[in-house]
Parts: sequence; structure tokens; C-alpha cells
Amino acid sequence: MSLKQYIQNNKNDIDDQDMSFEVDALFEKRLKNEFHKPNKGKLVYLKYISIAACVGLLITLSIQSLNHKKDKTELLANLTNDSAGTRLEGVYHFDDSYKKEDDQIIQTLVKILHNDTNDNVKIATIEALFKFPDNETIRTNLLTALENEKSPLVQIKLIKSLSFLREHRAQKPLKKIIKDKQSIPIVVSNATLAMNNLKL
Repeated sequence: MSLKQYIQNNKNDIDDQDMSFEVDALFEKRLKNEFHKPNKGKLVYLKYISIAACVGLLITLSIQSLNHKKDKTELLANLTNDSAGTRLEGVYHFDDSYKKEDDQIIQTLVKILHNDTNDNVKIATIEALFKFPDNETIRTNLLTALENEKSPLVQIKLIKSLSFLREHRAQKPLKKIIKDKQSIPIVVSNATLAMNNLKL
């Protein structure tokens, strides 16, 4: 029997269109199974990687927190040290390293501003506090310091800082300095200039 005769005899059994649909459906089903087949090994691997990353992040954050606490403790110790050089070093460290306000350190610097016996430490402290011009505690304490300060160098630094901040409440202590006969000429000159600037 020839091929032609076989096809003619079995024409009803072989239907190209039906076969094509069946093959397409079977191929699609296998393809979907292949793409959506869960790869358990890969999922477990990704799960462990995620857990390891989280643990690593927690450890890093803990180390950073401990380092910050240690640094802060050392800084506070330096700021309250008996040596003016060590206090000055502490003030410079704060000025260089701290970008955010820290209430405890600011309160320590405010105490230095009012009570330190070294002019250089006070001047450096004013510069360090000047980093946070919108802090009301700092502004108020700069004003109080200007009212009470007797050292001409520190007075001039306070006058310039408050003038730069355009702190109008400084006018009262500035008038007092200008009228005080014990004020030296350069301080009076700076106070007068600041008064004129604040009136503008």
C-alpha cells in the first residue's frame, strides 16, 4: 500500500487542525509549568541571604551606636577636663564631628560659655554653638553671656556673633557696654557697629 492510499483510507483519523490544537495546548501547558515551577532550592537560598543581610545591618547599626556613645562619653570628659587644652580639643572635636544638635553636649558647652576661665576655650565654644543658629537655648545663652562677660576678646566675639545672627534682643546689653566707662574702645566700637546693623 502506498502512502497516498494510506492517507486516503485513514483520512478521518488524521485531522491536521485537531492535531495542531492538541499539540499547541500541550506545549503551552508544559511551558507554563516550566516557568512557574517553584524552585525550592533557590527560594531557600534567597531566604537565607535576606536573613543574613538583616543580621548584618543590625550588627552594623549596633556598632555605630556603641561607637557614638563612646565618642560622646569621651567628648563630655574632655569638655569637663581640668586642662584648658583638653577642653579646647573637646570643643574643636564637637565643632568638626557633630552635625546634629545634642542637648547634653550643648548644655555642657553653655556651662563652658558662662564659667570657663580661659578666653580661647570660650571663643571656640561660641564658634561651636554658632553652628546651630536657630536653637533658642543657644541664642538666649549668648545674650546672657554678653550681659555678664568681662573679657574684651570674648565680648567682641559675642558681639559679632549676635550681630551676624541679627539678634535684636542684643541691643539692651550692647547699650550697656557702650555706656560702661570701663569698656575698652575697641569693644565700644564693635558694640556701636553692631547696634547700627541691628537697627537697619
